[in-house]
Amino acid sequence: MTVAAIAPVLMTEAIPLGPLLLATAFAFGLAAAPTALGALITTRKELTQSLYETRRARAAELEAQETSARAAERARIAREIHDAVGHHATLIAVESAALAATAPDPTVRETALRLRALAKESLSEMRAALGLLNSDTTYPSLQELIDRARVAGVAVTLSETGDATLSPAVSRALFRVVQESLTNVTKHAPGASVTVTVDRASPVRVSVVNGPGDLPSQGDGGGAGLHGLSERVRLAGGTLTTSYRADGGFSVTAVLPPGKSKVDGQDSTFGGSTRDAATA
Repeated sequence: MTVAAIAPVLMTEAIPLGPLLLATAFAFGLAAAPTALGALITTRKELTQSLYETRRARAAELEAQETSARAAERARIAREIHDAVGHHATLIAVESAALAATAPDPTVRETALRLRALAKESLSEMRAALGLLNSDTTYPSLQELIDRARVAGVAVTLSETGDATLSPAVSRALFRVVQESLTNVTKHAPGASVTVTVDRASPVRVSVVNGPGDLPSQGDGGGAGLHGLSERVRLAGGTLTTSYRADGGFSVTAVLPPGKSKVDGQDSTFGGSTRDAATA
């Protein structure tokens, strides 16, 4: 096209060599300008895309490094907890077994054996929580938990209704609500009567209500059990509500979904049929 534009001028006009070369160069330059501009724009887009991909790859690499560092730190903490707590739990189990084998009093032997079983179960649950056991770890039922509390002197009434199928994490959260509540009663309201109500419907509801204790509190008031329990319930997709009662007692209520939760870890469901247990 540039040649077609210049040829008529060359054929009809007598132009000196200098201006002719200058005009020709200008015509070719003017014609090549859009092509050069398009090439520059294309190159800029490619460089911008390349820079974006480089930044994204760098961000992904940094995130992977942070994730790896967090995982390594969690593993280190898990090993330290296992080594420290596991050592003492094992000693408790061994010494309890020795006491059960040598004690002349049947009541002492029975208590020592129960203490040994609790130490072994605590060690097993700790390993499961730290990811050191397989997901087929079995856990006690609510009825077994209630029976243990009664043996420890807590007057508990258990009522269960409904038959919804719960996810492992929801089942575990429900179990922990009852377990932590009973632990708090024995520490902060010894001698109080407790009512545990579980409705396995949709949503699942569990309520643990205790009256005022008639013995001095055994707790120091500095625990964080309810905060941890609230987080466990939240991760299971539910909500936890706690409140003091007008009679001086305390109430813990959790509402949980029966299906999938935000986090389904290594927790296993626990059994239990619909039943009403009498007060111990």
